Amino acid sequence: MLCALSKKGDGKAFEEITIRYIKLICSVAKKYSAYGYEIQDFVQEGLLSFLLACKTYSADCGSSYKNYAVKCTKNRFADIVKKANAKGSVPANKIVPIQTVEDEQDPLNNVEDYVLEREYLKTFLQHISSTLNEEERSIFQMYIKGFSYKDIAQKVGISPKSVDNTLQKIKRKLRQ
Repeated sequence: MLCALSKKGDGKAFEEITIRYIKLICSVAKKYSAYGYEIQDFVQEGLLSFLLACKTYSADCGSSYKNYAVKCTKNRFADIVKKANAKGSVPANKIVPIQTVEDEQDPLNNVEDYVLEREYLKTFLQHISSTLNEEERSIFQMYIKGFSYKDIAQKVGISPKSVDNTLQKIKRKLRQ
């Protein structure tokens, strides 16, 4: 499972999770707004919550990783909105996160790693936008939403094999 590999520090596994769920994260992020936050800020926070979900998810919990990660993401977004709406709060874009370093191995407890991770995710999202053409983005979005190859093929008007070929091409492009 990708989550287990990501939990062990496999960056490629987390990239694959990001590719699979980025559209879902974007659709959830569009439903939230807070003073000082743009949609991209929510998407970045959503990606960070997916990373945290990878580190804390247990298959024994009785829920799928997707459901668990979405719940974590919605909770994170709700916290952002609550803090932004608190009376006397400072706008989020003016705050520099400072965290107590409890465990140097955990990147979520290291401010420098946290900032670098956010920058990496922002760059990765920009890479997706600039690398894929319109047809590839459309197929990629449907794939991320969980559509089967057959369903994507019917919607786009190509064969399932062409969908598979396009997704393989997308994966190669995104790895560059």
